Amino acid sequence: MKLPDTTAALSIWRAEHRQAVQPRASVGDHPNGSLTAAEALRIGLFGPGGGSFGPAVTDSSALQVGTVFACLSKLGGAVSQLPLHEYRERPERVQVTPATPLWWLLNEAPEPSWTASAWKQWIVRCVKLRGDQHTEILRRGADVVGFRVHHPDAVVAARVNGRLRYACRHPDTQEIYGVDQDDMLHFTGFGFDGVASMSAIKWAARNAIATELGAAKYIGKTITEGGMPRVALEYPASLNPNDAAALRESFAAIYGQAEGGRLPLVLANGGKAHELSISPVDMELLASRRLDKQTICEVMGVPPIIIGDSEKTSSWGTGVEQILLAWVKFDLAPMLTGWEEELNRKLFRRAGRFVEFNLGALLRGDSKAQSDSFRAALGGPGTGDGWMSVNEVRRLLNLPKLDDPANDQPFRAQRNTAPDASRTPAP
Repeated sequence: MKLPDTTAALSIWRAEHRQAVQPRASVGDHPNGSLTAAEALRIGLFGPGGGSFGPAVTDSSALQVGTVFACLSKLGGAVSQLPLHEYRERPERVQVTPATPLWWLLNEAPEPSWTASAWKQWIVRCVKLRGDQHTEILRRGADVVGFRVHHPDAVVAARVNGRLRYACRHPDTQEIYGVDQDDMLHFTGFGFDGVASMSAIKWAARNAIATELGAAKYIGKTITEGGMPRVALEYPASLNPNDAAALRESFAAIYGQAEGGRLPLVLANGGKAHELSISPVDMELLASRRLDKQTICEVMGVPPIIIGDSEKTSSWGTGVEQILLAWVKFDLAPMLTGWEEELNRKLFRRAGRFVEFNLGALLRGDSKAQSDSFRAALGGPGTGDGWMSVNEVRRLLNLPKLDDPANDQPFRAQRNTAPDASRTPAP
């Protein structure tokens, strides 16, 4: 597919959005099916090729599918509870305390109208549905003083002289302005090509979501029509139009006529017909929807049991604990690693300081797993050396620090083993 000229795309996009008052709907959401020149160019720049059968799949229509909504909700919920701590290397790794203004932006409020939890969930939603999310860095000199969270429709990225430049629409004034790559947090998904990432719902889950939308429409239509299949009434003699109409009305009066339902076909002169529609069972609709649900979960990176589907749980491991560990290791951790790299290279621009997600927060609800983890971290007789001190564990649990200096040092077997005086030979 030949890509349109980037400069032309940015020029048309700027002209068409200069007078905009409200954010534009997502591409494909227009009721009349028409696209503006800017939207057509954006599809050429960032949209996938090919098409799908059934209803149009956009970020808005995809959210109408319960599996998509549930996956995004669980992913966003998992990420939103993970704190972002700031560290320094000097030369050992030390957590920055007390909390800095940057810590407040990352963990409490990136901008006045957003909580950090809502911001993290928004990033998950944009990356999974659209491929990318853009959050502008606001600076005062060398200091980061805030963020500006953008809607995907309000940003167009392009490479200019080897650097990424972003044309942005201000959420309040609607003015178009440019942002350099150093001042834009660009959270990417799979398949990033240097400008934009691939949309999971348009590349991998497109047909599964279209099938789900079509199945929901079919089932809703069937319910609206009272669950009555298309049938024909056999009549042995010829009927005039008035008699046929009377027969249809009598049939509807007995069996009910839901709004939008169909009256039966009347056959005369001994004609015969069976049920004219295929039942959901014959279509294997339920089996198809289960397969679509599994496909969407795989694409979104969420095990089915996380969204309440306990079927085939053992395929991930011997229990829910193993499923959660695999989910954190193969889905959440790689995604968060990319976020950390983007935050660190844009916020600090040099080695020595960095932020990191604390994945241990995911164990808060599992007291046994948390106790086992802390027991191994503290170490002790029969366990070996520890890598955390008592006060470090207490800080994670929001407990006050103990004054004894020994509680600031990890357990070491040799240091804590005193010689037995009774076994010391006499001089």
